[in-house]
Amino acid sequence: MLQLKPKPTVSHAKQGAFVHKDLKKCTYVFVRRDSVRRPLHAPYDGPFLVLKGSDKLFKVNVNGKSSTISIDRMKLAFIPNTDSDITPSATKISLDTPAKTNLCQTRFGSHVHFPDYFV
Repeated sequence: MLQLKPKPTVSHAKQGAFVHKDLKKCTYVFVRRDSVRRPLHAPYDGPFLVLKGSDKLFKVNVNGKSSTISIDRMKLAFIPNTDSDITPSATKISLDTPAKTNLCQTRFGSHVHFPDYFV
C-alpha cells in the first residue's frame, strides 16, 4: 500500500485561442464584437490598421483612436494590395452605334407601332 501513488490530475482549463502565424506581421485586422448582437449583424468589425503588436496585445487604430486589443479578439484581415504599378491600357475602343430609330421591338421580334398621340 505504501507504493501506491495518486493518479495525476487532469487539466480542464480552457484551450488558448488559435493564433495565425502571420498575425504578428499583418497590417490590418478584424476585431470581434464582444457584445450581444442584433440578428444578421457581423461578429467582427473592421478592418482596422495595426499600429504596434506584441505577443498578446496589439495597438489598433479604431475610429481614429489608439486601442489596445488582445489577440483573442482579433482575426487577420487579408486585404489586396491597391498600390499596384499596373496601369490600364490607354487604348480607346470605339463602338459604332447604329442610328436611333423610333421602332420598338418586343423580345420576340415583333415591331410595336404606337399611335401618333402617344409619341
